[in-house]
Amino acid sequence: MRSASTAIGYGLSMIMLALASLMVIPALIRASGDTAYGALSAGQVIGSVGAVVIGYGWGMSGPAIIARADADGRRAEYVEALRARLFLCVPVCLACCVIGAVLAGSGLRGFGAIGALAQAVIGMSGQWYFVGIVAPYWFLLVETVPRVAGTMAGWLLMRSAGADALVGTGCQCLGIVAGVLCSSIYILARLRREGALPRRTRSIAVVLREQFDGVAASITNAAVLSLPMVLVSFLNPAARPMYAFVDRVQRQITVAITPLSTVMQGWVPRGDQRDRGRRALLLMVPLCAVIAVAVIALGPLLTDYLGGGIIRPGMGVTVLMALFVALGTYETVLSRAVLTAFDRLRRITRANLASGLLAVVLVGVGVRLWNAEGALIGVVGSMLARIVDEYVGVRPDLSGRVDRLPRRAAVEGAFEDEPVSVPARRAA
Repeated sequence: MRSASTAIGYGLSMIMLALASLMVIPALIRASGDTAYGALSAGQVIGSVGAVVIGYGWGMSGPAIIARADADGRRAEYVEALRARLFLCVPVCLACCVIGAVLAGSGLRGFGAIGALAQAVIGMSGQWYFVGIVAPYWFLLVETVPRVAGTMAGWLLMRSAGADALVGTGCQCLGIVAGVLCSSIYILARLRREGALPRRTRSIAVVLREQFDGVAASITNAAVLSLPMVLVSFLNPAARPMYAFVDRVQRQITVAITPLSTVMQGWVPRGDQRDRGRRALLLMVPLCAVIAVAVIALGPLLTDYLGGGIIRPGMGVTVLMALFVALGTYETVLSRAVLTAFDRLRRITRANLASGLLAVVLVGVGVRLWNAEGALIGVVGSMLARIVDEYVGVRPDLSGRVDRLPRRAAVEGAFEDEPVSVPARRAA
């Protein structure tokens, strides 16, 4: 089945990236200690927001645009996206490095800065284009392999040459940059073979303005997910190493199961959106329950290994981490696959902002009273509130009580169909 092959292809990429990152975590902790790792992770959280700014919404809207366009339209879209993201990359990376260094604190500023940089440059990734043309194995070859190679080079240097975490993370950063270069070269060469002709590109300002709704939803989501780390760092620095470790582990688990939401993102808009949206959300309930149970069962083994005997989360922290992973997975499908199909990007932004304000209160109180465990309670509570808000926003569409069709026309076809070529979203 085509859908199964596609999911496996994206799954291989995500699993390779997750395994490489999980291998390097204990090496980073052993190389420079848990305090330095906490500063590094704090910088990575800031960098994750920067990556969303640099990506500027193409990860959310790009796959559908590419799937509908012909070769000329795909080339125009990718070139405009590349120019716009390059325009954003340098200033955003510099800002993330400065913020990461300040957040890390005295004596650890280098760790915060390199962590922010390594995470921010991920925003240049071309994954959204490969999702649009349904080419997961080419994405694996031209972008995932260089990234994994960079991570493993850092791991080897830390394990065998005594390098510190700055060197290890620097190698990760170089691998990411190499992956972006390789994927861009492949995409442009493939388009040339398909006969795509250059078009006059629009100004960067026009392109960025057109993408505003998508990037607003993406940025607020990343900011809300990063906010707890900032609160923990300022309100209870002693809890930062534990919270940073757990946050990093749950992010890697989430990355490993990303193919599930990626497939849903392409499936829901391709047929009867109301029916498929309902089916997707119903299917995710038992799947997320299984994910939670699996994380609880395997969490202690995973965290014991990754913590290298230095950081040991208790069962309460593990259960909260499992709940956050499960709820986060459900919310990703709800927002990226369902609300996006009905063009409810502004509802996503609103829900993100509301849950962010709630997180300030819950995480702030929780981390002061119960350290890292209290912060996680606040994170889980705010995520649950976000899910409720988003579901209330899309429920009329799912029930058929809204006559308004989404501005982005749905592409007819079954789950197994090839992408249907329709005109690009704007004239050349």
